[in-house]
Amino acid sequence: EKSLADEEYGIGFRKADQALRDEVERLLVEMKKDGTFAEISQKWFGNDVCTLPDDFTPAGSDDDSLQKIKDKGKLIVGLDVSLPPMGFRDDDGNITGFDVDLAREVCSRMGVELVTEGIDWKIKESELNNGKIDVIWNGYTISDDRKAMVNMTDAYMGNRQVLVVMEGSPIKSADDLAGKRLTLQSGSTASDALDAFPDIKKSLVGGEASKVGDNVTALLELSMGKCDAVLLDETVAKYYTSHMDQVKAAE
Repeated sequence: EKSLADEEYGIGFRKADQALRDEVERLLVEMKKDGTFAEISQKWFGNDVCTLPDDFTPAGSDDDSLQKIKDKGKLIVGLDVSLPPMGFRDDDGNITGFDVDLAREVCSRMGVELVTEGIDWKIKESELNNGKIDVIWNGYTISDDRKAMVNMTDAYMGNRQVLVVMEGSPIKSADDLAGKRLTLQSGSTASDALDAFPDIKKSLVGGEASKVGDNVTALLELSMGKCDAVLLDETVAKYYTSHMDQVKAAE
């Protein structure tokens, strides 16, 4: 079986906000050293998923991005609220998740309030650069295109793109997608992963995947028989396959 893409998650800041970016990563490395990162990982994944380096040297920027956050007293984190276990709404409507817990601890150490803001994932970089949010932090895959738009941290967690299908599906890997209907989230790196395999993409019904607003909708379409497979982050796939009947990961 082959994964369509091996990826890593990072945190995105405005290009000019080097001081803020450095402080967040410094605190995450501090959390790795004192075991807090591992504790949060155990809560959500049952093991330590941290891929951060053991040491971090700030760039030494003198921009005022960190001071602005401290003066404001809050850090506004933009996220897709339908991406469990990274960030999602619980049964009471509260935004929770692995990335939310990490961000909350970072904010506590920074001495500011965490504010979570649900955003349209298709325009996340625009929401960041127009000042609506201070950071993109929610299963945000590192890519060259994204690094050209934002100031990205080092990777703090690994990920890959996998297929989710219904129980009994003949689809066992990406090689079985010929003539099948594939759905994925618009604006996600699942689309980039598929583009890297033009022969597989061409073999799909209509020669391309159907794109929807979020993974919840994609998986609903799968359960209703409107598609044959969904391509999404493995971390999210594992959560959904453990919480939804009759769906499983093909990769």
